[in-house]
Amino acid sequence: MNILSIVFVIIVITIVVVACFPKKKKSNYIVAYDLQNPTKSMILPENMKEISGLSFYKNNQLACVNDEKGNVFIYDLQQGEIVEKIEIGKKGDYEGIEVVDDEIFIMKSNGKIKGFKIGTEEERKIDCSHPDVVEYEGLSYNPSTKSLLLVTKERIKDKNDKKVIYAYDLAKETLVKYISISEDMIKGSDGKKTFAPSGIAVHPLTDELYIISSQGKKLLILSPAGEKLALVELDEKLFRQPEGICFTPEGDLYISSEGAKGDGYILKFASK
Repeated sequence: MNILSIVFVIIVITIVVVACFPKKKKSNYIVAYDLQNPTKSMILPENMKEISGLSFYKNNQLACVNDEKGNVFIYDLQQGEIVEKIEIGKKGDYEGIEVVDDEIFIMKSNGKIKGFKIGTEEERKIDCSHPDVVEYEGLSYNPSTKSLLLVTKERIKDKNDKKVIYAYDLAKETLVKYISISEDMIKGSDGKKTFAPSGIAVHPLTDELYIISSQGKKLLILSPAGEKLALVELDEKLFRQPEGICFTPEGDLYISSEGAKGDGYILKFASK
C-alpha cells in the first residue's frame, strides 16, 4: 500500500468515526419574556429599599420581605403602594418568601422557615438547614410535587462548584436534593462562571424553573427535570441588584432589585 492509499484510508476512517459521534442538538428554546424592556417599573418606598424576596399573594398584590427586618409587606400593584404590613418577629437575614394557598412562608438564609396564616395565631416552623449549605437565598413552591424549593447561594468550600436546589415536601416533612446546577450551565459569554442564586420561581404554566443571580447578573432557566434551557445575561443598568422573582398565575414575571445606593424597585415583564 503506497502513501496516498494510506492517507486515503486514514481520511475515510476519520470521517466514519466523526460521523458516529452524536451530533449536538441546537436549542430552539425561546425565552418567553423581553428582559430588555419591562412592561412596567415600580419604585418602592424607603422601608422596602432592601427587598430580598417576593411572591404572588392575590389579585394585583405581591407579598414582599426585607432583608434583616422582621416584616412582610403586601404591595398593591395597581395602587403602587404598601397596603398591609405584617410583623413576623425578630430581625434576621430573611432571604425568601412564598405564598402557598393561604399560608405565607418566610425563609432565613440558614434554612429556617416560618409558616403562618394572616389573621390567625396558627404558625409552623420548618428546619431546612443542611451540613453542606452555608447560605440559602431563594424560596419557591412547586405545585406538581407540593414541595417548597430552596436554592443555595453558597455551599461548603469543597462542594461550592455546584449550586443545589433542595425540595422540602410539605406533607412528608422531608428535605431532599432536587436539582444540581453545574458550572457549565452558568458559564457566560465571557467565560466567567459567576453565579450565586438570589431568587427562584416556578413558572405556573410550564413548571420551568427560573433562577436569578445578582452576582454575575444572570437568569438561568431549567426544565422541570433540571435540564438547561437558557442562560440570559441581564443588563446591569436595568437589574441593579436582582434579589426576588415570582410569577402571577397568568405567567407575568416580576423581578425585584434592592436599592443599594438608590430606591428598591420591581420590574414587570409580560409574557410574549
